[in-house]
Amino acid sequence: MDDPRQNPTGSTAVIKVVIVDDDMYVRTALAKLLDAYPDLHITNTYQHGAEALEAARADPPDVMLVDVAMPGMSGAELTALIREQVPSVRVLALTSLTSQETVSDMHCAGALGFLYKDTSHDAVADAIRAARSGLSVLTPKVRDRLTAPLRPEDAPRLTETESRILKLLAEGLTNKRIAEQVYLSEATVKYHIGILTKKLDATNRVTLALRAGELHLL
Repeated sequence: MDDPRQNPTGSTAVIKVVIVDDDMYVRTALAKLLDAYPDLHITNTYQHGAEALEAARADPPDVMLVDVAMPGMSGAELTALIREQVPSVRVLALTSLTSQETVSDMHCAGALGFLYKDTSHDAVADAIRAARSGLSVLTPKVRDRLTAPLRPEDAPRLTETESRILKLLAEGLTNKRIAEQVYLSEATVKYHIGILTKKLDATNRVTLALRAGELHLL
């Protein structure tokens, strides 16, 4: 029997999509609207990041729409964990926020693009298709937020672990010594330093320490 779900080109390839948003109305309405597209299939929706992460490990979707502001695990935290643990999944941020900090956090965590909650459904569907192909989805407004120079008042929000690692790095400690101080593996410390480098728009350990000083993060 023919699969009724076909993309516009006639292929039977269907994009599996998961929606993560703590607003039940947003989850339900968006799922219903997107599931109407023949090449998209909403496999599930989740209220919390932790349950979405667990499900993605077991059955990875192609694309995940992730709300930026959620209680518990934030959108940026979920995105970073998804990109680390299930790298085949493409993440698009679902948001009504436009602050530079919000955009930078999600971008640094690995989100391919940003979709405002008032974006047309056709545009959301097109963004999902683009993300599935590995293409970035950035509106001019979001692109401006990413390229604007950071000021101290715009300094990105750091987790407690990131703050500790950043301060130790600025003191000149090696990854091995930092790992001993924060009780983490060297690989995990290296991962956090990579995230910090992106968040602070640095290129190496030296410029990372300099940027941290400029932004009053030490």
